[in-house]
Amino acid sequence: MSDSRGPGGRRRSWAELLAGRVKRQKYNPERAQKLKESAVRLLRSRQDLSALLLEVEGLQCKKSCLSNLIDCGSSEAHANHSSSFIGSALQDQASRLGVPVGVFSATMVASGVGQICAAPVDPSHPVLLTVEQRKKLSSLLDVAQYVLAHNMFSRLSFCQELWKIQNSLLLEAVWRLHVQSIVSLQQLLESHPDMRGVGAWLFRNLCCLCEQIEASCQHADVARAMLSGMFTTRRVAVDVLQRMLIFALDALAAGVQEESSTHKTLRCWYVPEGGLPE
Repeated sequence: MSDSRGPGGRRRSWAELLAGRVKRQKYNPERAQKLKESAVRLLRSRQDLSALLLEVEGLQCKKSCLSNLIDCGSSEAHANHSSSFIGSALQDQASRLGVPVGVFSATMVASGVGQICAAPVDPSHPVLLTVEQRKKLSSLLDVAQYVLAHNMFSRLSFCQELWKIQNSLLLEAVWRLHVQSIVSLQQLLESHPDMRGVGAWLFRNLCCLCEQIEASCQHADVARAMLSGMFTTRRVAVDVLQRMLIFALDALAAGVQEESSTHKTLRCWYVPEGGLPE
């Protein structure tokens, strides 16, 4: 057994001993790939990413990279944490964790979207972001666009992570991801393991959006843009139109009360100014 004492008889620390062991090991590509896959599984299984980062030696800092992503809507954050700065931090932390930077960045941005959507929402506008949420999401997507442009973002991993928070995901957030070319609506929907289930989720959200438009909500302009913008993908349009037709026929058969939520939804869909463009 080798002596654990260093020069001058000083006992070496565990970190020094382990560092020496790493240096003596030969590089094994197969072993390295398995370690990387294990690291990715660990990353995807963790719900609290900030806590995971703080567990890794060397990642102790005043604010974690995830906090910077979420708080980047503030003027102070804009001054101190530009997209390039955060992109560099993402790359550094991915390297320390031993995971591909594209997977790490996608996981972090998806977690950021989830935290923004989980903030208190206006109960009268359940599918729309608040002004503060919109501001934070806009800054977050600036970072996402930066890492995308520098090949440090996996769209597939991002989609997979987003569907983990499907129940809290706000429709406006999905629409803004599409409009700002982070991930297209088609790619996002097709990445879901249950196409019928995600179609039903989208339909429910669109019905709620229609109710808000007819109620003349404060952000009706945003809501109308979302309603028309959601149908740039033919596959999505066909699925939702089929569901809406069945919904309308069932409602007519049962009798629709004027000014009911069902009546407002159908009026939004079928009155020309609130319906789909031809």
